[in-house]
Amino acid sequence: MGIVKLAYFLHASVFVVMSTWTEPTSYHRYGDVTIAGMFPLHRTLVRPDNYSLLIEPVVPTCTDYLFRGFRWMQAFLFAIEEINNSSTILPGLKLGWKVYDSCDSAYQSVSQALDIVNYNVSNTRERVKVLVGPTSSSNSIAVANILGVYDIPQISYGSTTRTLSAKIYNSFLRTIPTDRDQANAMVGLLHFYNWTWVGVIGSDNEYGRQGLATFKQVADGICVEFEEYVSEDLSKSKLTNLVERIRNYNATVFVLFMSGTEIKVLSETLKERNVNGKIWVASEAWATSRSILESGGSVMHGTLGIATRGGAMDGFRTFLEHVSPFAQPQNPFVTEFWEKSFKCDCAEEICPAPAPNNIREDSTPRSSCSGKEHFTDISGNGYLDWTPSELEKSYTTYLAVHAIAHALEDIMNCTEGSGLLKDGKCPDIDNLQPWQLLAYIKQVKFSSPGTDENFGFDANGDPNATYKLVSWFPLRMANGTFSDDVSYQHVGNYSKVRGYMWSIDSGAIFWKDENGTQLTDQVPSSICSPPCNPGFYKVNLASDCCFKCEPCRAGEYTNASNMPVCSKCDEWEMANSERTACIPKPEDYMRWNDAYGITFAACSTVGLILVIFTAVVFIRNRNTAIVKATNFEISLLLFLSLVFCFITPFVFIAKPEDWTCRTRQVSFLLSFTFCIACILVKTLRVLTAFQATMPLNSRKRSRWLGEHLQILVVVLVALVQGIICVAWLLISPPKLERIYLSSDWYHRTDPDRILFICDSGSFPLMMVAVAYLAILAAAAFVLAFRARKLPENFNEAKFITFSMLVFFIVWLSFIPAYLTTRGIMATAVYCIGILASTFGILGCIFFPKLYIILVTPENNTSERVRSATVTHAFRAASKSVIYRINADKKSTTTSGIGESPCPSPSLRSGMISPSPCATKVQRQSNPTPSPNPKRGHSDSDNKNGVSIEINGKMRHRLTTPRELPNEDSNIQSTFDVHLQVNVASSRKLSDVSVNSNGENRVYVKKNERAQ
Repeated sequence: MGIVKLAYFLHASVFVVMSTWTEPTSYHRYGDVTIAGMFPLHRTLVRPDNYSLLIEPVVPTCTDYLFRGFRWMQAFLFAIEEINNSSTILPGLKLGWKVYDSCDSAYQSVSQALDIVNYNVSNTRERVKVLVGPTSSSNSIAVANILGVYDIPQISYGSTTRTLSAKIYNSFLRTIPTDRDQANAMVGLLHFYNWTWVGVIGSDNEYGRQGLATFKQVADGICVEFEEYVSEDLSKSKLTNLVERIRNYNATVFVLFMSGTEIKVLSETLKERNVNGKIWVASEAWATSRSILESGGSVMHGTLGIATRGGAMDGFRTFLEHVSPFAQPQNPFVTEFWEKSFKCDCAEEICPAPAPNNIREDSTPRSSCSGKEHFTDISGNGYLDWTPSELEKSYTTYLAVHAIAHALEDIMNCTEGSGLLKDGKCPDIDNLQPWQLLAYIKQVKFSSPGTDENFGFDANGDPNATYKLVSWFPLRMANGTFSDDVSYQHVGNYSKVRGYMWSIDSGAIFWKDENGTQLTDQVPSSICSPPCNPGFYKVNLASDCCFKCEPCRAGEYTNASNMPVCSKCDEWEMANSERTACIPKPEDYMRWNDAYGITFAACSTVGLILVIFTAVVFIRNRNTAIVKATNFEISLLLFLSLVFCFITPFVFIAKPEDWTCRTRQVSFLLSFTFCIACILVKTLRVLTAFQATMPLNSRKRSRWLGEHLQILVVVLVALVQGIICVAWLLISPPKLERIYLSSDWYHRTDPDRILFICDSGSFPLMMVAVAYLAILAAAAFVLAFRARKLPENFNEAKFITFSMLVFFIVWLSFIPAYLTTRGIMATAVYCIGILASTFGILGCIFFPKLYIILVTPENNTSERVRSATVTHAFRAASKSVIYRINADKKSTTTSGIGESPCPSPSLRSGMISPSPCATKVQRQSNPTPSPNPKRGHSDSDNKNGVSIEINGKMRHRLTTPRELPNEDSNIQSTFDVHLQVNVASSRKLSDVSVNSNGENRVYVKKNERAQ
């Protein structure tokens, strides 16, 4: 309420002061609803006293007549007359008007706004409900600050500044798009022709500064280094300096966000300095202004104007042609218009309305006006010399009146309960308040006259943005040269609701070079540097608008032109070869169809076939000596473990997952633990059979070495590893880990890829499992090495030793190879280790036996097995004989010197008697072995040699010389096992019998025929 009282005080005070002046001149006709209008019939406002306070202030006067402003006023009157004469809109309601000459001045506009407020406060019949205008943004802001206090609607047909979209100007609306929409249209035009380097010049007022500020905000990808502002009172020297800078600036395109007054000042200097070769992009304020041609001439040819799109105004030209002092006798503005148009003096009887006290611009004597002059007799005054494309502001004025009429139509058709006011109430048309009309204008929706588009205001009071592109095409004279005059060619359209896109006919545009010569097939360029294509980024040089293009680094990309920086791809992505997009990094793992996958799958398959083949051969020959001698049951378990070993590489093929990572480790550990356990038991069986130091009867021996106990040992050994693996899987199992590798742009040491690594999970538990397997393998190797010369299972211990040696060589080589590789190579090394060690075990242990079974079956007999056993026993017994005989010789030699506390063994009663101190040779009560009944050999058969009896199972003959040498000579005998026995004897032996029962008890007896 306080604001309203303050406003009342302000307007009353102003009119007290103004009462010493004159009331603003207006042309009015009041109706049921009166609409005011402000139009710039002049460009300049002048104070004759030059604002001096030495005398009483005088009323300012207007100068520099503007025919376009008068045409806009007539469009306003034409729209009101059209609506009043219509039977379809507002029947029974007459619209009135009250028009002012704003002189394109805020001073005059404020004075007229206060006049409107005064009539509204007085609540007379002359009350104005709504204002159309003013034109310029700065004038509209001044007026809106006054009318907004009283919520009087204001619809501008020419104000574009975005400032008026603020909420503080709640009563302000417009039928022309905003500067932001215009700036977007300009930027779209620059992008359409790839003009990325431009200069900008603006009016030094609200319109120009706000317009350029908005342009620079939305000018994405447009470089602006040149920025200047021009005012109408700018000195000549500064204008000349500015024009020379424009000439020398290398950019071709200049965006001119200027009003008509400022662009006229600039164009005059451009013409004086003959600045050609530039393309001027005109804002809507002067996009189709012919007055600029008078000042700028040919230098303005080729201008591209961003103008608002109008619609058809049927009958408007005819209406303008009939304007005269007789048609509008009460219009004081017609008098000056008539005099300016026909350069005559209009007498009072012809022009009865008193003309405003304006300054006459020339003192040349003129004839009197008759009032019957015709417009066909004149040209070039901008009133009728126009094309439909030049009527943009005439149309927006026309559109503003229709918006008011449709709002009044909605009020007249309103029904109680559905109105826009509180509780659905409808306004009273006979007592309509300005704020009520404002509410309906904001919600108005109707089809724009003469167009195919709908019109309405948004929440900020702004309309839908539509523009047209106008090319200033010079007219060609009879001699073939171009005149200063132009035709405005409509060459393109732009619509906000259709996606901020231009559709342009470039062939219809007038292009020119720096000499003003027309270009027919080439669009001028305005760039400092060629655009950086996608895949490159800009590196700025000394000038902000000039740059060089550098390719994006590895892992970075740009997908648009002229990007300042490259964007980084995500860690699981890499840039494509053109650096224009990110693509997934290749996944590095062993596939079924690659060389590694095929090779390892084939090797594993071959290994499985060999294992199965060997197992089938052993099963079919299970009753033969060699299969029985190799412990058939343990061999079957070993075959089963080898099958799992060969299956394990299959788990390493294909894309890893958590379950495959766990299966890999567990399968590897359990299968090899099971395999090594079988080998360990086989080795223990050999050692137990041949190196036992205590006598065991056959039943105990069979129970200790029985197959059931051996299987149980294998299961228990493998069970320990299984418990370790279960604990590992429960506590912290292996899991899949992805490592994203990026290539080094400079060195290219590693390609972009995604590594799939199986993380071990609990490292201590993994090491326990591996250590357990290593301990088993080491034990098996040590025991096999000790038993390598034992004859059990056709020298099986020797082959076990070889297999374990291969196992250790493979896995000791695996460690450095695995640690120095990663990805698919690490997986390949793992598979090679598994396959090499598995093939080593299979080949070393079973292939020699397979060779005997398949190639040399004559060796696969019980006699061959026993022969090997006898050979080993004979060697052991012979060593004992040699040791005893040598010991007896030493004892005889030293008997004369003295008695030894530990006498050496002696040969008494046909038997070698071991020393009492001996620890490895035990006595036996019955030294004489019994003959082998199966072989049928006896002592009596050995007439010419020495007979060796082993366990009473068989005899092996050896032949001695028929004549024994003299004393202290050597007895040299060669056995069939290539063992030489050198005995130093002092007596003659005809027959010596050596007995060994497998327990290192050795007896030697003389034959009855000994000498």
